Amino acid sequence: MPFFFFFVLASLAARVSAIYSLQTRTGALPYFLFLSNGNRTVAVNDGVLVGDDNSTLSLVSTDGYGSIANNITSGSVIASMHSPTVAKIEVNTSSTFTGARFAINKDERIFGVWEYPWHGGLDNHNVSFDLKGVGNATGINWSNARAPFFLSSYGYGVYADTLNMGSYDFSSATHAQFTFNSSNLVYYIILPQGGTSNFKSILSQYTDLSARIEMPPYSAYGPTFWSDDCEQDFHGNVSNAQENYYDVVDHLYHDKIHATAMFADRPYGTGNKSYGNLDFDPKFYPNPQGFIVNITNWGYDFQVWVANRAFQNTKLYHIGKQNQWLFPGIDPDQFLGPAMDLTIRDAYAWMKEALTTFTALGVKGFKIDRGEEGEMPDYAQNIQMSLFEKLTYELMVEKWGTGNFYNFARSVVDRSRRHTGVWNGDAHADWTGLKYSVASGIRAGLLGFSMWGSDTGGYNRNSPPYDLSEELWARWMWFSTFSPVYEIMVGTGHTPWYPPYTSNLVQILKKTTGMHHAFGPFIRSYTHRATIDGVPLMRALLLEAPQDPKGYKIADQYFFGQELMVAPIVTAGGRRAVYFPTGERYLDYFNKTTIYEGGSAINVHHEVDSVPAYVLPGAIIPKGDIYQGNNNWTQEWKPSLEIELFPSFEVPKSQFRYFNGKTEVNITMTTSPAFGNVDVEWGDLGANGEIVLYSKAGAALASIEGGRAGSATFNGVESLFGHVGNVTAHVNAHAKFVE
Repeated sequence: MPFFFFFVLASLAARVSAIYSLQTRTGALPYFLFLSNGNRTVAVNDGVLVGDDNSTLSLVSTDGYGSIANNITSGSVIASMHSPTVAKIEVNTSSTFTGARFAINKDERIFGVWEYPWHGGLDNHNVSFDLKGVGNATGINWSNARAPFFLSSYGYGVYADTLNMGSYDFSSATHAQFTFNSSNLVYYIILPQGGTSNFKSILSQYTDLSARIEMPPYSAYGPTFWSDDCEQDFHGNVSNAQENYYDVVDHLYHDKIHATAMFADRPYGTGNKSYGNLDFDPKFYPNPQGFIVNITNWGYDFQVWVANRAFQNTKLYHIGKQNQWLFPGIDPDQFLGPAMDLTIRDAYAWMKEALTTFTALGVKGFKIDRGEEGEMPDYAQNIQMSLFEKLTYELMVEKWGTGNFYNFARSVVDRSRRHTGVWNGDAHADWTGLKYSVASGIRAGLLGFSMWGSDTGGYNRNSPPYDLSEELWARWMWFSTFSPVYEIMVGTGHTPWYPPYTSNLVQILKKTTGMHHAFGPFIRSYTHRATIDGVPLMRALLLEAPQDPKGYKIADQYFFGQELMVAPIVTAGGRRAVYFPTGERYLDYFNKTTIYEGGSAINVHHEVDSVPAYVLPGAIIPKGDIYQGNNNWTQEWKPSLEIELFPSFEVPKSQFRYFNGKTEVNITMTTSPAFGNVDVEWGDLGANGEIVLYSKAGAALASIEGGRAGSATFNGVESLFGHVGNVTAHVNAHAKFVE
């Protein structure tokens, strides 16, 4: 145990005093730790908690040298500066439970920990719950991405570096606290870099300590089509599951609807309507290998459902029981059963080898389900799901190589972030389900889960008051357009091109999937950036507008990168209020005419063929058609780009870091207000295309030739955001106007 506690703290604090200082108060009083920026106290860790029972914890005090002085326990509390903006606290005790307490202000908001949007909101006011999956709940069942991390509106974050089961309590008006079932605990207090409200830097430092996403293949963004059960809901001459998929392929081709992937949800195997015999049911999949080859050749990556759960009368169950690898005391049932304990090395190795059945057939990803429904003790959830997601990741890497497959799961802890994407669980097919899904996507981003999607239209579709009307489905389609991942469940009586739906819904599906596909270069670039800095594509208003606390309360609109703000319509009738955070002006992205001032709020109405979306001054938005996917209707298809520019003479220079599939290159726009000039330069973009500059005179174009680096100048531009003077719009010889 280290000693000279005060000396260590003083010397480390002195080295970083220009940024933050760290002070402690120990001895007879409970342990206190203060992090300050000048005269401003940023965070107060006013207690370390220990105890042998999670409900009867006590604050500890130290003897002045870091040793715990309480009679109830022994051990140490050691605090140091891990970096100039991160404090590290190490607690070692003889107790069963260990945690920490933080003093909070009455107007302080705490975000994080759970993807699930408690009470439909972004913050955790008056919430107390374990660090585990959230079961049947309002709006979404099993919305389960989670992390031992929270972010304070006062400008700090706290990360507990553990996979042990824990509990967070935000029910007090004066304190926030957490405890974990562990005698040893390391936690970090993370402070902003480069500004007191730089929440993005807190998120970046946190993901650097825990894990960041890994770059997925282009097919991961979707649109991905799937059915809850392809062994039913046959139309026309369809008589099995394979033909059911082909029917979807045919309709997408006929209607020219973009898609990149499909997956087989349970059931598809012979084992108790599951996958537990590690096969495809020959009645419904007479030639699974040939089928997957065909689907792949048509431009779809194919994935299958898996879970660490042994249903009765399956190979997984019998092998697990025979080797005593199953968690005891959990009876198997038709859709229930125990999980394998993957901390047992032989169980882990067997499961990994067993799943090669699917990769050998050409499967390029897993939909990873369950892990939080009673198949294991609650205390094991975080460790076991992390192991299962690591196992499936390793298996895919060995078959396809890094970045050439896509796994996604609903039960995810932060350390699994690099192993899997997230879908937000079983959303209710009603307006509450849509509203809660928007909020859960924003909350997932605040936990560093950038690869995220929801089941478009909702999953729970069978019981009242669920409502899969055309309007609800269309609004959800628009939300998925501006989500990192667009996935949509068809079948079981709900398929857009079959009754009771009309051709209007098919057209909205085509429009939204086409737009999501067009945003692919933008989405891919931000996804790559998240692998570097951990900041998500789908961003709570506080990440981009930290200066405006009004935005901290809003759970149904978000920034899509830095360039766009989206406000999905989440109620019937097409109306909603939109708030514009201070510090910027906002241009209606679709009409490219109406400007809204920051700090204002409006009521808008949109028909089902659009969504409220707004572009910020100086935005650079790379779009295009750079991934073929299922596009077999375009003869001699070639990739093409369209770089949209929205210059503002109040923004002298803006830049977009574009990922060309190999590396990031800059697209830079500079403005000269004296003459209304706009210059744009770009690196090797990897595809031909056009620069499209939007101004009051219309759209002006410049060519991207050979995908190579280049530049263009636009003269006499009148910005859509306003420009002093009345300069006649014209462009140089390298560009032309298109009205």
